[in-house]
Amino acid sequence: MPFGSEYVVFRIGGKIFCCLALVLGNVVQLKWNPDEFDEAIDKYSYVCQAWHWHKRHMIQFDLDEAPITEAVAKDLIDRAYSYVRGRLPKKIQAQWS
Repeated sequence: MPFGSEYVVFRIGGKIFCCLALVLGNVVQLKWNPDEFDEAIDKYSYVCQAWHWHKRHMIQFDLDEAPITEAVAKDLIDRAYSYVRGRLPKKIQAQWS
């Protein structure tokens, strides 16, 4: 594991789209479209800039502290996955079709 046993990293095409930062609790960190960063922060009070990641490219929320529904969590994770997948080279994207 690239960050140690306290982190669970999910990738597509070798690129990280989700990281569970267990060292911080049940914190979910997601790769995010920087153009949609402010929207996510404003829309969800429990979403903030991800700790220790590149500024507007990662968001995070804590499952233990956030009043987040399963549907919203899944939606945010799906959006992170789709964003990263959409930025992969077409040849690699085709492998995930």
